[in-house]
Amino acid sequence: MKVSLRLVFFVVLALAALVGSVAAQDLQPAEGTLGPGEGAPIVEPNFGGDVATLNPILVSDGSSSDVVARLFPGLIALDPDSGLPVKGGDGGMALDWAVSEDGLVYTFTLRSDWNWTDGNPVTATDFKYAFDAITSGEIDSRISAAIANIASVEAPDATTLVVTFNTPECSALLTAQYVPFVPSVKYQEVYPTFADMTADHPYNMAPEVTAGDFQFANFRPGEQVTLLANQDYPDAQIGYVVPEGYVYKQVADQLVGVEQFLAGDVTFIESIPDDRVAELKALGDAGELIYGEGPSASWHYVIFNTADPANPQNGLDDSGNPIEQGQHPIFGDVRVRRAFALAVDHEALDAGAFAGLGTAIGSFLLPQSWAYNDAVAPWPYDLEQAAALLDAAGFVDDDNDPATPRVATEDALYAEPGTPLAFDMTSFSGNPTIDATVVLMQDQLSRVGFQMNLDIIEFQTMIGKILSQNFDTTMLFIGPFDPNDPNGAYELLDPSGDIVDAGLNIGSYYNDEFSSLMEEARSLPGCDPVARKALYDRAQEIIREDLPIYIVTNSTVQYVAQPDLLNYDPRQSSLRWNITMWSQVPR
Repeated sequence: MKVSLRLVFFVVLALAALVGSVAAQDLQPAEGTLGPGEGAPIVEPNFGGDVATLNPILVSDGSSSDVVARLFPGLIALDPDSGLPVKGGDGGMALDWAVSEDGLVYTFTLRSDWNWTDGNPVTATDFKYAFDAITSGEIDSRISAAIANIASVEAPDATTLVVTFNTPECSALLTAQYVPFVPSVKYQEVYPTFADMTADHPYNMAPEVTAGDFQFANFRPGEQVTLLANQDYPDAQIGYVVPEGYVYKQVADQLVGVEQFLAGDVTFIESIPDDRVAELKALGDAGELIYGEGPSASWHYVIFNTADPANPQNGLDDSGNPIEQGQHPIFGDVRVRRAFALAVDHEALDAGAFAGLGTAIGSFLLPQSWAYNDAVAPWPYDLEQAAALLDAAGFVDDDNDPATPRVATEDALYAEPGTPLAFDMTSFSGNPTIDATVVLMQDQLSRVGFQMNLDIIEFQTMIGKILSQNFDTTMLFIGPFDPNDPNGAYELLDPSGDIVDAGLNIGSYYNDEFSSLMEEARSLPGCDPVARKALYDRAQEIIREDLPIYIVTNSTVQYVAQPDLLNYDPRQSSLRWNITMWSQVPR
């Protein structure tokens, strides 16, 4: 799966962020820019499994989100540099918005110049339809957890949208962004009821009506998704879409993707394997390609399943009360999770898997976030302390043989006496960094008595397994997180996201103080940043202490493009913000 400036496992559906918000009159195309549809198709590699759906209501993976972002409008334009909302910006439906005095009601004024490809206008009804579908309880959409604080959506007329929240929310605009616009007229024809919007419905993979800068052409399983330029797209920065199309091409892994890029078969790669960085940077310095890098909005991390994997349960019942989860026999004990972290040599891991580009962090927030607590230190490498914690947790070295795992004694909290300190690390192949990380980590953990068995499976199979919560640990790459929204990772760590087969909190973690702090910071009256940061600081301390997730590393992200790609202008919050004007002569 792609290691990139986008979500690999789950998707943040702020689609307008991928389009940008710089006014067309501010842009001057480079000399040699081609006319409408005359540019070579943009070919982007997909290092994971096939796209799962092109229905934005059902999207839950990064591959699908990349293509969906090219097909459907977003509510609010986001500045490609800061990622902050922009009224009336390119790529967003909202011209303006007003907020009620109590902070609960957001009234958006929408534009009227944007049409679906069947000629029908994009309206407030299209947003309300998507919200009603997501919250109907009749379909499986992971967006429902992200928008749980939205009480209602009303569309009094075509250009007026009223979004009411249950409680005031400092990041309300970003929350509203999770709801997509979909062609409600067409969807009601294709899906007579919300219950008909099943994951396997054929229309999900062949959308006839869209409204993005490109429109659907075809999907060839195992090969690619092909889109064609939509010359009726109203926000093309120079008045028209230059590339003939957009191809999302399936590639076996990142290494193959780099070779195809060097051969000229791929237009750009938004994140390259760490072990190829030096080579590609040198080619960039020589002018043989366009090379860039920026701060990563993502991190690699290990999720511990803290609950009983033999009996997965949702985190909350229908009344919002916690459901008894049971305990994982090994990782239900925080001392074992801490011993795991202490046994990982980040310096060696960074050198062996991340080419020295990784940065250890202890927080679930990004270092570039205004709410980042730099006092929350990464876990150190300390085998002696790790061994002491395992002894205290009742897992002992009973045979003085480092080649065998420790075993549980009667002092272990949740494991039966005699249970070996053995577990599966569920992961996927095709990502060289993760491939190397789990192998190195396996060796490191064995030095203190863990037996980590590698469960390497096909990506979509892995997704199904970990969503079902039938696993011990898994390693993923997740992002992008918005540095402007410290609640971006909340669903990973709150029981509202603990939904079997659907939610992000697949480790079933629950800490009442943490959830209360995050909720208070999210809805603090007046949204004072100093007061909010104090709350987030404590929340970060809790996650560092409880360790439901272990963040392996955060790093910079490197990206490359073909040397003859005109108007390519990657920005910190969006590499593709001006994709409609990218110009490359067909070969």
